[in-house]
Amino acid sequence: MELIHSKAGEIAALSTAILWAFTATFFTLAGRRIGSNAVNLLRLVLATAYLLVSHWLIYGSPVPDLSLRSEWFYLGISGAIGLALGDSLLFQSFLDLGTQKAMVIMSSWPIFSSLMAFFFFGESLNSFELTGIILTISGISIVIAAKVESVHEVRPVRGVVLALGGAICQAVGILLAKEGLMKGLPSLSGTVMRMVFATITMVIFSICLKALQEKTRRKLDPKGLMFAFFGSIVGPFLGVWLSLYAVAHAKVGVASALMTTSPVLLIPLSAMFLGDRLRKSVILGTFITVIGSVLLFVSKG
Repeated sequence: MELIHSKAGEIAALSTAILWAFTATFFTLAGRRIGSNAVNLLRLVLATAYLLVSHWLIYGSPVPDLSLRSEWFYLGISGAIGLALGDSLLFQSFLDLGTQKAMVIMSSWPIFSSLMAFFFFGESLNSFELTGIILTISGISIVIAAKVESVHEVRPVRGVVLALGGAICQAVGILLAKEGLMKGLPSLSGTVMRMVFATITMVIFSICLKALQEKTRRKLDPKGLMFAFFGSIVGPFLGVWLSLYAVAHAKVGVASALMTTSPVLLIPLSAMFLGDRLRKSVILGTFITVIGSVLLFVSKG
């Protein structure tokens, strides 16, 4: 029990990775039917509703104390950049490049977050953690790169740019969230702050970009809405909540690397639901990723 308590942040990060693997699957299926912009807006609205109710039941108020100006500022910007802008870029890259290739580019975000944490928070990584991060990211890259190209790849160049933009936004969002949680704000409260601002930002994006004018037939597709509904539960509700707990109780670089194991966990899901085939070299990549994750757990740093 002591080990579990001491590694609570790392456990939360791995749990987040599992949830995000399901999220990528659900939102890719939904995006093919109702469009990526509609998916992003719908999942933020639904997740915000879940979080407000949960916060009300646990803390007696739907939103955190409005007098927490610093927390609202950092976590609000974090939500706007990481959840609204970043995920918008990522979801479109799923459709342009294919879920698998987009995820391998997205897996580079721990590198950005670790560098930012070093410069802004002075966080250092010991040799075990550094090796674990390198192995984890390398293993993920091997796994994703080994797979057959997705038949849904339609705009590869734009897809790469969008996925890279999503990775950078994710890293910035995590760092800002870390700053907002510095004074001990509960993870659920922080998640509410992020999601409220993300939703507001996405509504503004939708109006400005006229994203809401997509074909009505696609928007009202029952299966698309169902996939978006389930994705909003496992991703922006449970997944984001756990991700904030992870960065609050573990080093940013360590939590980030563990959360990026989601592409490996996505392998069986993409084979079952997205029609992607696998290669034997996936075993090698998975093995390397597991070693990296173990190193992150056993580290005493």
